[in-house]
Formats: sequence, structure tokens, C-alpha cells
Amino acid sequence: MATIPKWLRIVGFVLHLLIGGLLIFAGSGKAFGFAPPQATEGLIKGGLAEHVKLIGFGEMITGTLLILPWTKSLGVLLVSGFWGGVICFHMSHGEPFAVWAGVLAVTWLTAGLREPRTFASFLGSGPAQQSG
Repeated sequence: MATIPKWLRIVGFVLHLLIGGLLIFAGSGKAFGFAPPQATEGLIKGGLAEHVKLIGFGEMITGTLLILPWTKSLGVLLVSGFWGGVICFHMSHGEPFAVWAGVLAVTWLTAGLREPRTFASFLGSGPAQQSG
């Protein structure tokens, strides 16, 4: 398996730090009630008014798991689910979703930069292919 230069790993970490920071910041506003009304009005109109705090705490936990080195794999999985939910929510309301799809793509690309083994099973270099 090819090694990734240290500077690319750092770029991956910095981008995950930005994405995780976005989730922590946005989630804390929802969880603790200081988000501006325009930030939560879409959720309220979408019938999720009673779940805004729960969504906020979920965002904060997910962002934290993405940033921490020992939980980054779980973080990528949960962030993928979160962004997928955001994309589906916007699609179901006829709203633009390309930005969120882009953030999802960046999340996965930077996961590969941070940890090259992330895509090992797709590249045929996983443990099953090496045995024998």
C-alpha cells in the first residue's frame, strides 16, 4: 500500500477539524438554545421541533468523534450518516443539497488522507486479499 506524505495527513486532519468544529458549533447552538432562529426554522418547519436539542447533541458527539484520532473511524461513519440525513431532508423539501453532498465527499476524501487504510478493502489490499 502506498504511503501518504505527512503533509497530506495533516491536511486531512485540518479538514476534519474544520468539519468537526462546524458540527460542534452548530450542534451546541441547537442543544443549548442559542442558535439563531433561521438556523432551526427549517427543522421546525420539517416537523422536527421537538427533536432539535437531540439533533444538536448528536451533532456535537459526531463532530467530536471525527476529530479525535482514536475514534476517527466511528466519527467518519456517523458523520456520513449525519450528512446523508441532511441531504435527504433537503431533497425531500425541494431545497438545494449540493453543498452538503460536497461536505460529505470532502469528509470521505480527507478520511483517506488521514488514514490510508480507510479504503483498503476497495483497493484490494485488505487482509483477505493478502492471506494465502
